[in-house]
Amino acid sequence: MAQDIQSLAPNSVISDFLDIHQSMFGEVPPDDGHRRTILNPYHSHVGFGLAFRGHSLRLDELYLGRYLHIDPFPIRAKPKATVVLTGKLLNSTHFLHEVDVFYEPLPAPPDLSWLRTPRSLSLPDQYVILRPKAPAGTTYVDGKLGDYDWSGGKFRVPVKLLKDEPGIYTVLFWIRRVPSDKGFPAAQVCIVSQP
Repeated sequence: MAQDIQSLAPNSVISDFLDIHQSMFGEVPPDDGHRRTILNPYHSHVGFGLAFRGHSLRLDELYLGRYLHIDPFPIRAKPKATVVLTGKLLNSTHFLHEVDVFYEPLPAPPDLSWLRTPRSLSLPDQYVILRPKAPAGTTYVDGKLGDYDWSGGKFRVPVKLLKDEPGIYTVLFWIRRVPSDKGFPAAQVCIVSQP
């Protein structure tokens, strides 16, 4: 954002928006979350939101990758329920690498000092990894068979809401475009668990 800009002339406002973008692009580690997002090679789409009122500007940039379609699903479920997520990869030659399920308690209003402290967004540290089912007659090295069905670009992922208390489950889908790719996050959905 920019406060108290000097001029409302169109070229000046455009220049201020470019400066805001450049400040995100110019970040340096370890505080370079915006820069890493901008340069992420797996993003396929970008959206820009521009707003100004009086002499204040706001710029929002949304980077995303469209690699899969998730069929409609219930966004609310009871604790301990299983929600089945189905869908398909937009390119059937890609691979559904794994699905991670994160849990966090329902948010509570933070105090003012927390709101005033800049911080990066992140997912919870603890999560469950779901793997594709192993081919018939095989298992993973740990002896397990896998957790979800995936073939021909279509998937069916049962997500177990393991906690008794209310919370938010974030389900993150990882894919690979070719077998040698490192898996990367391609989509995420949230499910609210409440009695």
